[in-house]
Amino acid sequence: MAKRYSALIVSLMVVVALGAIAALMQLLIGDVPAALFRFPLNLIIAALWLYIIAELYRRRQSNAVAQYLLSPQASWLSVSVVVVACVVMGLQRHPAVMSFPFSIATLFVLTQLAMVILRGWRNAVAIRWRFIFNHIGLWLVLFAGFWGAPDSDIMRTVVASQPTDEAYYEDGRMTLLGYEMQLLDFRADYFENGAPSSYEADLLIDGKSVTLSVNHPYARTWCEDIYLTSYEPRSGGMTCVLQVVRHPWKWPMAAGIIMLIAGAVLMFIQGPKKQNV
Repeated sequence: MAKRYSALIVSLMVVVALGAIAALMQLLIGDVPAALFRFPLNLIIAALWLYIIAELYRRRQSNAVAQYLLSPQASWLSVSVVVVACVVMGLQRHPAVMSFPFSIATLFVLTQLAMVILRGWRNAVAIRWRFIFNHIGLWLVLFAGFWGAPDSDIMRTVVASQPTDEAYYEDGRMTLLGYEMQLLDFRADYFENGAPSSYEADLLIDGKSVTLSVNHPYARTWCEDIYLTSYEPRSGGMTCVLQVVRHPWKWPMAAGIIMLIAGAVLMFIQGPKKQNV
């Protein structure tokens, strides 16, 4: 009982310490300067972080930090952090995913989850595939979202009958796409009250004829998708608004989602099992 009480005190101290550090850094610096951690610096830091985790796990018998990260209290804290983060993000119109509190919380969850994976990926009999799919799947989604955030770009551009290669970030900064886009034709269907029911645009993107419709993006490259978001009639003719999303880390994230689905299927097929992690 005393040991359990002591572990809860440690969890409370961890929350207070990390919260104080996050709040202080947010106050002094503002959001995390993601542009400073773009490739390859984010990969270098991530590799160093993974090495530290491996060393912590190797010394888990004598290291107090490793022992805490492997404790049930740390697992409950991680779950609580994920739940609170999801609620907060759901209540915000523009979630502050690059804030220090969110970044430090995500890094703690990733670190704790990595330690649990190293300990529980197999038992004395065989590899625990259900455990691997569920835990590594979740870890990959969080890992790609966290470390890949500095490399992700979201831009918008207004395309008309004249070719353009200009796009704008959410903060208003202008950038050049490196290729041109041009609107060839636009079609829309409307409800009886005049509201649009569906619309699509024929465009010339980087010399290729493409038809875009709502929720059906065009994958220009393996890491760049172009979405049709809205349209706007102007005196010179119809224009459409496109969103260009560049996310080089989307495939590790997609792999994590597939693993989570596979883990859920295995849980449904095999049923509940009581195992010691």
